[in-house]
Amino acid sequence: MSRILVTGMASGLGAALHQQLKEDGHYLYPDTDIDFGFDVREAGVYSDVQVQELDVLINCAGVNRIDWLADADEADWDDMMNTNAKGIFLMAQEYQARLRESKGTIVNIVSNAAHMPMRCSAAYNASKGAALILTKQLARELSPDITVFSISPNKLAGTGMSDSIDKQVCETRGWTLEEAQKYQLQGLLTGEETPVANLVNFISFLLATKGNHKYLTGCDIPYGA
Repeated sequence: MSRILVTGMASGLGAALHQQLKEDGHYLYPDTDIDFGFDVREAGVYSDVQVQELDVLINCAGVNRIDWLADADEADWDDMMNTNAKGIFLMAQEYQARLRESKGTIVNIVSNAAHMPMRCSAAYNASKGAALILTKQLARELSPDITVFSISPNKLAGTGMSDSIDKQVCETRGWTLEEAQKYQLQGLLTGEETPVANLVNFISFLLATKGNHKYLTGCDIPYGA
């Protein structure tokens, strides 16, 4: 049994991960979401009393807002950078001592946005690009005590973030929902969005034993085609 902290555990991929890993027999720290006052943008959000031991930190909290460059809001840029990139930095900094003690693991949920440019997405892509290089930097700095790797999913099916992206694409481009979804599916080799359950099962397998992921340190795994 591992002691695991999943940020952004109240919805979407974070909620699915939290539930599945709990069902797998791991101990999951509760209420690690901004809905419960757990803000990854602030250092020290969880007290020493609450997290005395930690084996796995999964940085899953994220935000996404899209707009044309001319209309992009600076506050949105700051929020995405602070949540998607700085949040990983602060969480790693906060819990590195406990993870060193347990010879633990950090898993960063990045995005395919870290690997490819997208229209109306300068801030989000930049934040995910920062998260990707930060993963590699943390792996270099924290090894061999702590294993650090990332997973970059393609568009996930049925999450709040995916639904929000669809809505924002319609607003920025003046498309119908059907037009927006057709456009996005054209870029996916499978012709469909990635089911959350498939990704969760994959991560669950990787975290079942240290041996399943130890040699991924410093790596990023694209998931979904």
